[in-house]
Amino acid sequence: MLWWSHLSALGGLNVTALLAAGVAAWLVGSRCWRLALVWCLVFGGAMLVAAASQVAFIGWGVGIRALSFTGFSGHAARAAAVFPVALFLLVERQPRRVRMIAVAAGGLLAVAVALARIRVGAHSPSEALSGCMLGLGAAALFLARARAAQDRSPQPLLLGLLAATILLPRADPAYSHQWLTAVALTLSGRDRVYLRNDWQPAQGPYVPPCAPERLRFAVLCT
Repeated sequence: MLWWSHLSALGGLNVTALLAAGVAAWLVGSRCWRLALVWCLVFGGAMLVAAASQVAFIGWGVGIRALSFTGFSGHAARAAAVFPVALFLLVERQPRRVRMIAVAAGGLLAVAVALARIRVGAHSPSEALSGCMLGLGAAALFLARARAAQDRSPQPLLLGLLAATILLPRADPAYSHQWLTAVALTLSGRDRVYLRNDWQPAQGPYVPPCAPERLRFAVLCT
């Protein structure tokens, strides 16, 4: 289980957001303004879709009960969007075969993260698989544009950042799911979250998982 937990942690915000920011920084630093914008749009768009799907279930119970689908897995989506892109940029001036192998390796790592989310009980298979497909779609959109602009795309030195984030993952320092819960309750005007077990609102009001002194706006831990 420790191995699966380690893989699952690779999709955390402290890993994937750092890598996503690193990709954007290298593109901007290399004056590839349009490519940087494409990356921000496709990555941000995929993350917005994943977050919105989870908020829709938490606040309104929107999902597919037959598939146990309550929203795209954010971990799987982020891993699938970031790892293929980061590995591609690392070897972008290498022969085409090397670039393809790098992208495939990133995709396989993302699939492993999705499987880990299932194994640790964080998501159902439908949520992990759909999240992975969402992220891979975002990565494919960026890579298609990056290949078209390869002559002026940068050769970022992402190896150190990539190695550090993969070898030293930690649990998300910010309670990402708790933030989504706060957004869902605020937008829906409810005081109860929908639960996966019976697809109904909880019997009692939502209680944030933190000490009272860390509570803000009645629903958010800081």
